[in-house]
Amino acid sequence: MPEPEVFNWIPREGMETTRKPSVITVKFGDGYEQRRAGGLNADLKTFKPVFRVTDEYSRAALDSFLSRHAGIRAFLWRPPKHNRTVRVVCREWSISDNAMHTDFNCTFEEVTH
Repeated sequence: MPEPEVFNWIPREGMETTRKPSVITVKFGDGYEQRRAGGLNADLKTFKPVFRVTDEYSRAALDSFLSRHAGIRAFLWRPPKHNRTVRVVCREWSISDNAMHTDFNCTFEEVTH
């Protein structure tokens, strides 16, 4: 399998990061509850970066990158203020065109493969 591409665009300040650990819960009749991690990689993150581009070439390149991966192929990305590169997929993004710039609102989901 080929090495994933690297995503090099830098997001705007204020990116939201969500963590929702996968937990398997078994409830018993007496109110007792047992919990365990839902797999080996149970604490994957979701990032919501916004990328602002100011020229048509950058707009086309970013849109092409996201479309080429189509929410299926993972790519490598280093989130701001994180000390490691993560493997993510982008299944959803929206584009807001303004007079002087274009904003890409993305949802990056961390994956393990």
